[in-house]
Amino acid sequence: MIRAPLLNRRRLGRTLAGAALAIGGSRPAAASRAAGRQPTPDVVRAVYLNPLATSDDEFFSLVQLIDESELNAMVVDVKEDGIYVPTDVELFLTADEVDPDVLDVDGLLATLHERNIYAIARIVTFRDSYLAEARPDLAVVDAGTGGPWRSYDGMAWLNPFEQETWQAYADFAGELASRGFDEIQWDYVRFPSDGDMAALDLGLPVDETLRSDTIAAFLGYTGEALRPTDVKTAADVFGYTLLLDDIGIGQHIGKLAGVVDYLCPMVYPSHFPEGSIAVPGHPNDFPAETIRISLEAGAASVDPARFRPWLQDFSLQGMTPYGEEEVRAQIDASEAVGTNGWMLWAADSVFSVSALRPAG
Repeated sequence: MIRAPLLNRRRLGRTLAGAALAIGGSRPAAASRAAGRQPTPDVVRAVYLNPLATSDDEFFSLVQLIDESELNAMVVDVKEDGIYVPTDVELFLTADEVDPDVLDVDGLLATLHERNIYAIARIVTFRDSYLAEARPDLAVVDAGTGGPWRSYDGMAWLNPFEQETWQAYADFAGELASRGFDEIQWDYVRFPSDGDMAALDLGLPVDETLRSDTIAAFLGYTGEALRPTDVKTAADVFGYTLLLDDIGIGQHIGKLAGVVDYLCPMVYPSHFPEGSIAVPGHPNDFPAETIRISLEAGAASVDPARFRPWLQDFSLQGMTPYGEEEVRAQIDASEAVGTNGWMLWAADSVFSVSALRPAG
């Protein structure tokens, strides 16, 4: 596989250690933490860090934003289209998907923990073109071509039934825990969608029960491997799974709640089809109502204190744009339901700062 150029890549953190001095002093150190790890806040309020779109200066600005606002956590991409941190996991190394120079992970964690900021590592799981092409025996197969099946965005997927990848991810998560990340967040932890589903070949007949049991088993397996550490675990799930189990991808929130600490539904109002939420129009135009209705539906089977939703801080073409008012409405609705907090998603890590309350 030819690696596509990452035009905006700038290594984060060459001077991150001790960076708190550069942005106005340091927060008090946590009273108790193991190996530099932060205790889990009672309520996590996070922003997302895209290391491929964020310079050192922009990272420092996000750290300062956290310091000065109600935020207390950062979700850091460590694996999206490739792996951005050093790893000794042989399966990933042989797939040539490791670029350890994207993130100075030790410097980044030193900076976050110096500021008493909770650090969450986001791992994109079964959507992995590098590994699927290097090891087609581990990939979802295209029945027409015999090669790896691809979603409409051109990405190849790993077959969730292949347990060799389970061990690789468990080992990788263990490395991240040993480096000092406070939580592991699994994304794309599901069966594929958004492609020619008629051509998709998983090697055996699959029904809803098998799909959902398999995803729960993967998260149970990796969670058990992490048990000796004190890291928390979370799984990103489609927002629509709060309304309907599985939806063809194996995400059954009742089952998943038994094997991770937190569920992170992506309740972006723009992503709910019109008519799926009881609002008089497209859900994108009703941010507060969409968040409340979807989370309350999920709370019928899972304690809402186990939810930490992803909220929308971006706009889609042709829809009502999102800014301070829409972001704040989602935050308030999420908190009213009694969630474990919330996380703001913007692919470029540029956020609606005025939507956030000041610290304290």
